Amino acid sequence: MMRWQIVCGMGWAFGLTVSLSVFNNGRAQRTFDPISQLHPCNHQHAACGVGLEGIEVDANTHIGPPAWYTPDAPRDATVIVNYNGFPEEAVLAFDYAVDIWSVLLTSDVTVRIDAFWTDLGSGALAQAGPSNLHQNFANAPISDTYYPAALANALSGEDLSEQPDLECTFNSTANWYLGIDGNTPLGTYDFVTAALHELAHGFGFIGSAYYTNGFGFLGTANIPYPYDHFTETQDSVALLDLPNGSQTLGAALTSDHVYWDGANGMEGVGGGRPRLYAPENYQVGSSYSHLNETSYAPGTPNSLMTPGLNTAESNHDPGPALLGMFVDMGWVIGGCEILEVEMGDQSVCNSDSDTYTQTLVITYQTPPTTGLIQVNGNLFSLGESPQTLVLLNLSSDGQAVDLDIGFTANPECSVFIPQAFTAPASCYCLTDLSGNGFTEVQDLLLILADFGCFVGCEGDVNGDGATNVEDVLAVLSAFGEICS
Repeated sequence: MMRWQIVCGMGWAFGLTVSLSVFNNGRAQRTFDPISQLHPCNHQHAACGVGLEGIEVDANTHIGPPAWYTPDAPRDATVIVNYNGFPEEAVLAFDYAVDIWSVLLTSDVTVRIDAFWTDLGSGALAQAGPSNLHQNFANAPISDTYYPAALANALSGEDLSEQPDLECTFNSTANWYLGIDGNTPLGTYDFVTAALHELAHGFGFIGSAYYTNGFGFLGTANIPYPYDHFTETQDSVALLDLPNGSQTLGAALTSDHVYWDGANGMEGVGGGRPRLYAPENYQVGSSYSHLNETSYAPGTPNSLMTPGLNTAESNHDPGPALLGMFVDMGWVIGGCEILEVEMGDQSVCNSDSDTYTQTLVITYQTPPTTGLIQVNGNLFSLGESPQTLVLLNLSSDGQAVDLDIGFTANPECSVFIPQAFTAPASCYCLTDLSGNGFTEVQDLLLILADFGCFVGCEGDVNGDGATNVEDVLAVLSAFGEICS
């Protein structure tokens, strides 16, 4: 059976009896066991316990997959899923959820998942967790920060451990709808939605903060996750700046007002800050590492990462806030992509050739490692993004110019921009055959001397390939004019 691309959760193992290895510079630094004193589940860590709660209220909502998800869209990561006890329909549904993520996330390192189908008890629909975390690896965006394995591997460009990257578990006794069309019947839970949700936790939508007896804590062995670097209070105070192990941090985690301050996540909600789930009554396994249920209700674009899934609710689109938050944490969304083309300087018309030059600044991500950049058929060597390109010897005709930009090694990674800029007007006096700066008798005599020519005609001022009456009339029309 085909296994699609990219992975399931990078959250903590929710109720699974597994060990968690933490790595420093790619080498095992310490191995955590669930019963270890340092394992966060023993401190009511936000990601422990219930990963996704079932809500037995029919929402009657459906959001389809992203518009860019198509059968022929490029997949920018590869996954190997080891299924344990899954029924065939659940395998197909999980494959579908994984494939949606594979169109979005980019990694040169194969992601390995262990997926389990077992009884989690009432209420819990699904749980997920990373097998290991890594810090201070090559290309780590933030030092002294534990990155979930799949994200760390994607950033470093190498597999930093021999273990599977994460584990996912789904409740075998839940009343699942296992179809992939999102038409979830009343009283059932959409499995694809739950799988997309848990996959997001696995890819890094998870923080390390937890709350107990009025005190708030942040970090695994006092080391935060990338998620934690973007969380703040209503008054824009970073949670990492609050005293660790304090009632001040505890109050923040139960304030109902914790927000995300990353620029891309903020753009994903149309401005402002994505609001996280931080109820007054701290919810183990739900608080902090989800979006606010009230702010992002079922049927709205950013509802996937709220802590509960209603019956008859399906959402097959991660949503702009989640994708933006992933970009803030270091994920590359969409593989090879030309992100921006800025029009740079344009030269004045060269009167000797009636041409000009145009500068472009092209910003792109994950380009092919071989080949060239092409712009309207002109080829350029690959550099570093943003890259400045200069188009030479363009015709000065005063017309709008379309741009067709792409990579020769990946034709699908391209962009077409109609009427990107306008050429300067012609500065070459076509009727000035003598080159003395104006049209006069000498130019008319030169045309008459070439009259009747049909190949390589020097007197062809109107461009029809021959020197004829039309050229004479053109000179007479411009007679006495000074060339600009």
